[in-house]
Amino acid sequence: MNEDGACDPNWWRAEKALSLDRKKRQAARATAAKPGDAFLIVTEGTVTEPVYFDLLLSDLHLSAVLIKVLPGDGTDPKRVILTAEREAKEQLRRSRKGLLGLNEPAKFDHVWAVVDTDVAAREHNWNDVKQLADARKVKLAHSTPSFEFWLLLHFGLTTRADLVDGTAAKHAVKDAFKANHDLDYSTDKPTAKKAIAAIVSKWQEAIVYAEKVRHYHKAAQTPAPANPSTEVDRLARALNDSAVQHYRKVPPPTA
Repeated sequence: MNEDGACDPNWWRAEKALSLDRKKRQAARATAAKPGDAFLIVTEGTVTEPVYFDLLLSDLHLSAVLIKVLPGDGTDPKRVILTAEREAKEQLRRSRKGLLGLNEPAKFDHVWAVVDTDVAAREHNWNDVKQLADARKVKLAHSTPSFEFWLLLHFGLTTRADLVDGTAAKHAVKDAFKANHDLDYSTDKPTAKKAIAAIVSKWQEAIVYAEKVRHYHKAAQTPAPANPSTEVDRLARALNDSAVQHYRKVPPPTA
């Protein structure tokens, strides 16, 4: 009721806001990682992303038995999502038939697809990609225009507007490696591993920068998927939270 004792005609707005807030908190609790959780991470790239996550797992002292990283069946985000769904179901099937190896998890607690948005956004089907991921219960760690923007945040905060596609992002990362570490960068596995090993310890800072980039785009009301931006920090944070307490590198988010 209002001050005059009459019913407030907008009472439902406050109730709706409270309901949405409760749902957000419940969703956050449902997706939060715990020590010892098992992850399936399926990547669009066949070299850079698997190399990066292997090094990140080593930095966090996470078990390769509990964290499975593999490339998708193709470079299309939808195929990456479908690979993730299939592999998650296959893990359950093998568990039921007693076919798992020693210490292998019976199921994956978290299933992620690491994808780029540049082609999907250009072809106007990014919403279809997101809907498929929701339907197949696969979380998206997407980057715009490509995974290289996540790598670029290991060198510092940037919202540079010239990363028009994945090729431009690769050139930017290549220049950053050359300028800061005198290293080459490419999708050749030995070259990629040497380069990424030089920066992977900065992943905590990259998380902070990725969050700042999101706030920047939110304030600017940039249409999704915002260029440049990344959600790989959410996966990195979840992996951090799944590590043993004394190996964790970043605290939980404040909000």
